[in-house]
Amino acid sequence: MSRAALLLGALAAPLVAALLGAALLIGASPSGWGYVLGALLTTVGLLTRRRRRWRGLTRAGLGLLVFVLGARVLLTERGALSVQRLPDGGTRLVNRLVDERDGTLLAAHALRLSGRLPRAEAQDFVPALESAFTRMREAEGPVATPAVATWLGMQRPEAFDAVLIPPESSEPTSTAVVFLHGYAGNFAVYCWQMSRAAHAISALTLCPSVGPEGRWKSPRGERTLAATYAWLVKQGIRRVYLGGLSNGGEGASVLVNRPVPAGLELRGLVLISGAETKEAPPRVPVLLVQGARDTMMPARLMREYARRAGRLATSVEVDSGHFAFLDHHAKCRSTIATWLHAREH
Repeated sequence: MSRAALLLGALAAPLVAALLGAALLIGASPSGWGYVLGALLTTVGLLTRRRRRWRGLTRAGLGLLVFVLGARVLLTERGALSVQRLPDGGTRLVNRLVDERDGTLLAAHALRLSGRLPRAEAQDFVPALESAFTRMREAEGPVATPAVATWLGMQRPEAFDAVLIPPESSEPTSTAVVFLHGYAGNFAVYCWQMSRAAHAISALTLCPSVGPEGRWKSPRGERTLAATYAWLVKQGIRRVYLGGLSNGGEGASVLVNRPVPAGLELRGLVLISGAETKEAPPRVPVLLVQGARDTMMPARLMREYARRAGRLATSVEVDSGHFAFLDHHAKCRSTIATWLHAREH
């Protein structure tokens, strides 16, 4: 038994060391540190099992891991934001187990350090993400994330996770904003930021999940959006605005011309840092929000889309790159809220 414990500890040690380094790099959340310390205690306990005075470390580490898991399950989603599996309205436990902030910041650092992000885009990306998560946590507390189930390959048009954020008013609403995520999957933080603008028209904000690549233009993406619309109709929604971020913006600019269910009126399109310029122009008013220095979705492409949309288009550029929705969040929120309010009133 001691040999098996020693072997298991030796195998776990490099992984735990990597987790410890990652936690220090990103400034992990309380639950993130709880997982790391629990794994560290468990590993040290396994490596020192032959020494009687250290044998309690394994139990202490496992106990801490169980405690953090339980706390995440019980304390997550105490605010208005929720992650539901549509169309049945269920939930996936895996979406509650980790803090979205930890995984997202770790991926952002990895992209930055690996050079996968253009240098001009990477400079402000991580600080803007950290600021966004701070604002969301202050408003909502611990939240679930659909990113976990997404990366586990669990999203299907017949059963997909969606972030739902109701309007601030307690009155029933008949208006919704559907916001399509970009590359890397659906993240609650982006949906929450969109909801701040949607509050201007007392709308429900709903952000469905399609997969890590954000392929909304695919048949799978089209079926997922159709299922989202159908679910909204059953909830009494009669007016909907379609929006998208980056890859989600490209998908939204294509899917906006698809039919919507009877009883549902598509009132407008909101594209943030992404549009498909080869698609037919929309038949509804469209708002384009774009970073003037975007190197991943150049502003000239968004300008071309706006030109083709003609009088239906309202285009706003901010002094930013591809992640304008994060590092110029106040300007973007104000712009979207004003446009939505004008459309409704």
